[in-house]
Amino acid sequence: MTPDEYERASRVLLQDYLLQASPQQRHIYVARRNYDDSPELLAWLAARSDLDRATALMMYWSLGAAWFAQYADAGDVPAHEREAYALARSIEQRYLDGVYADHGLAFDPASGPGASPHDYPELTVRRAIPERMKTAITGPQAVDPFAEAIEGAFDDGLPFAVAQQLHDLAAVVQPDRGPALGDAAAGEVDIWAEVTPPTLLPMATAADPGWPLLETFLRQASPQECHQLMLFADTSTLSDALQWLLDQPTLAASSALALYWNLGASWYVPFATIEDVPESHRYTAGVLRRIEQRLADDAYVGHGLGFDLARNRPRFPACWPGREVLRAIPAPMWQPRPGQIVDESDEVDFITGLPEDIAEALANARA
Repeated sequence: MTPDEYERASRVLLQDYLLQASPQQRHIYVARRNYDDSPELLAWLAARSDLDRATALMMYWSLGAAWFAQYADAGDVPAHEREAYALARSIEQRYLDGVYADHGLAFDPASGPGASPHDYPELTVRRAIPERMKTAITGPQAVDPFAEAIEGAFDDGLPFAVAQQLHDLAAVVQPDRGPALGDAAAGEVDIWAEVTPPTLLPMATAADPGWPLLETFLRQASPQECHQLMLFADTSTLSDALQWLLDQPTLAASSALALYWNLGASWYVPFATIEDVPESHRYTAGVLRRIEQRLADDAYVGHGLGFDLARNRPRFPACWPGREVLRAIPAPMWQPRPGQIVDESDEVDFITGLPEDIAEALANARA
């Protein structure tokens, strides 16, 4: 199966599930799914008139409606946000037109753990959000997508049986991926995070037209901003920046540890030596070993920043059930580091971990 065939097959699988899913199951899916993944599936679901209005409203806010209020019109929206912006506006129009169904679900945008109208109070509103989009929907069925019972039965918004089918499809494309993981087994990491971990590439700053801008930012970035990158950056676009930071003696030790886990360190335990690691991940394995050594040598500083696997949700599991351990992760890498725990900021780009203006400038420089 090719990657394109997998994309089509997984989309059919998810659409088949959502077509027969109850309104409550759709609500759970929209609440718990990864919004960085399969945007076309969200658009497909949002276009259906049988979608419950409460679910549509939750999707609207989850897409970033409060963030988009800073843009007067579509022409002001950065390129990397336009798809989500267009979908949010489409949902808004359909909702105001009364297109969506009423299955009795309740939803209040102003309460709960997700996005809300109260987000981004510091932004200048250039396009007001209609009051109806902020109004709670009262109904006899209040579905809590994050209730304990749902935590134990769903993974990334999907029942475990469906999540396993999705994993089995992906295993055909990526035969060395780990086992399917539920939230409990994966340490609160949903199924979207259990694919084969990312890789770093040898530094090639001279070939990157965006490097001068990145280097300027990195040299003046605060310890917290650097920590955000190590916690949340997409390695495919910031491989050089992450490695540049690792070489800086001014980097916080907790930031190096954050990158260590977000690179999927636990995936490498079946390989006794770097030479045993699949070639696709051998370079990254070397970087992980260097992080271990530099931390052991106290080569980094403190900056008052902490890291704790129990609180910092890594992008990749800290434990892969069923993987043979031929080289255990050193004990100090598991130990919490005291200090400020940096949470994901609403002021950074959710893909790169960079401040929004820097992320936009970088995208333009590389265009």
